[in-house]
Amino acid sequence: MTLSIRLFDFLQLLLLNRYVFFVLLLLGYTRIMELYGGLPSLMQAWRFEIPLLLYCYFFGNTITRKTPLQPVIVAAPIVMLYAVYDFYHLQFGRLPRLIELAEVPELMAVMPLWLKALLIAMIGTSLLIFFLTVRWGAVLPMALGALPLAALFVAVESYPAAFMKAFEKTQKGIVTYSDVMSVANNGRISMTLYNEARRKSMREKTAHYLENPYYLLDVDKVIAKVKEQRSRRNVHLIVLESFLDPELLLDAGFSRNPAHPDFEKIFKRKGGLSISPVFGGATAQAEFELLCGVPAMRELSGVEFNVFTGADTPCLPSILGKGGYHTVAANGFRPDFFNSTNAYEGIGFDKAYYPREYAPAMESYLSLGDVGDEKYMFDGDLLGQNLKYVSSWLKEHSATPLFNYVMTMYGHTPNVINTEKRPQVVRVYGKGPDDDHLQRSVNQYYYRTRAIADYVNELVRIDPDSLIILVSDHLPPLRYGPDTYRNLNYLGKKEGYLNLNRIFFVENGRGVRYNTIHHYDIPEIILGYVTRTEKERKSLRSFAASNDPDDLAARRKAYMTIMAQAMNIKKLLPGFRPAPASREASAQAETPAVSATEDK
Repeated sequence: MTLSIRLFDFLQLLLLNRYVFFVLLLLGYTRIMELYGGLPSLMQAWRFEIPLLLYCYFFGNTITRKTPLQPVIVAAPIVMLYAVYDFYHLQFGRLPRLIELAEVPELMAVMPLWLKALLIAMIGTSLLIFFLTVRWGAVLPMALGALPLAALFVAVESYPAAFMKAFEKTQKGIVTYSDVMSVANNGRISMTLYNEARRKSMREKTAHYLENPYYLLDVDKVIAKVKEQRSRRNVHLIVLESFLDPELLLDAGFSRNPAHPDFEKIFKRKGGLSISPVFGGATAQAEFELLCGVPAMRELSGVEFNVFTGADTPCLPSILGKGGYHTVAANGFRPDFFNSTNAYEGIGFDKAYYPREYAPAMESYLSLGDVGDEKYMFDGDLLGQNLKYVSSWLKEHSATPLFNYVMTMYGHTPNVINTEKRPQVVRVYGKGPDDDHLQRSVNQYYYRTRAIADYVNELVRIDPDSLIILVSDHLPPLRYGPDTYRNLNYLGKKEGYLNLNRIFFVENGRGVRYNTIHHYDIPEIILGYVTRTEKERKSLRSFAASNDPDDLAARRKAYMTIMAQAMNIKKLLPGFRPAPASREASAQAETPAVSATEDK
């Protein structure tokens, strides 16, 4: 009996403790928000985030007057901060970056009046009450209590590399392709600090390239050339997730032709090869090369897209956009995947659309539909909706050329296929252990090629004088990774075969074949198609991948310039303008970079 009473007293004391109350409040709030589409629960973030929050709560209790409501008054601003994170994620599908504070005035300007009033009331009230209870005469406790927080801020801003190293050693893994999963591991504020440290660290390395006059002047010349064209043709760039052509597995046997007959009619003997920077994953690296025209060198980040802020970056969509094109992206997955919303905005897309199920507050013409156990949106559903969008655009805006970019997700590992919707039609035979992922991938290929054929045929019908490019981002890893490709003699195991992917071109209504190229050659080919005569365009088909050291050196300078721009502050606060670097000084430091359309 005595033990029961003591245990009850202990639990009662524990529940009445303000710090236990505070942690339980945040755990409860984050769990509820997670269920309704917000960022993940705080449960796993006990290494840094929860101690940091507890310290802030302790500091708040130290500098405010003791009242019965003190625990709630101090907790309210912190909970409101978490609410801002969730609101931002629900609206824009991503974790906010610290530099995006500069966008707050613009965000407030476009926000509906009722929502603006609600946010101001909730945040303003909690802060007002907090500041009214602060003991402003308690200078020493304020100064001493603020020191650890100030030291943390100085570490992030002044010693970013050291902060990142310490963070990576002590915290749970950072998931390079997903803000949401990183937040689940480490917490909202922790990842905001880490992202800021990463931006600062990378920024220091690119300061010299922030204004590379030669490269940027070349870009300006290309923009002017695009503007000069009287009849600007539309361009459709379709990136196919993990699109493996089974016929390239030279030692594999099939119960029937894996490609759909309609696809064969268009692309028989027309398929080329493009060298991807990655094998088995990291789609954003392939996207970076396809859209920016430089190798994904990983000099500044393991995934270049992750350090984009939304700042204007001289990549293909930006060049076409400034040349008069409407540039639009459709992505079949989540907005937070590889920081794509910031990357797409910075690269120059006027609009980026995602399935509305992943970001209900974002404008979109895409709907995920019933994916069932396949998890990823089927190519036919994505391409069909994109086709309707393109058709509508061509009717309503015939005078404005279109750059239409589509990133699919069907075919992503583990290549799950719903056999009720898409029954098995192909059986694979070959050396080595049976790879169930390969069996599913080959059957996906059959249904994907049928969907692609339907899309291309209709696109050619409604937009015959256009360029259509279909390219695989990278090979799927399959069950056994490189072993399956090795056992089945993929492309005869020629040098670099794991990075060789299918690419198909349709120029002005007919399939054509190009020599082997790099993914990063695509922007140059597109700009050549847009700005050159019919005779000159035919010569582009002899374009071939180059490993010339001089070419790679020039592309590295372009890479560093692009990354310097990409990590810039997206929007500037009113009245603030940075002093531009001297072009003369930059000119002395740099040799000319290759023109974006210069022939190799």
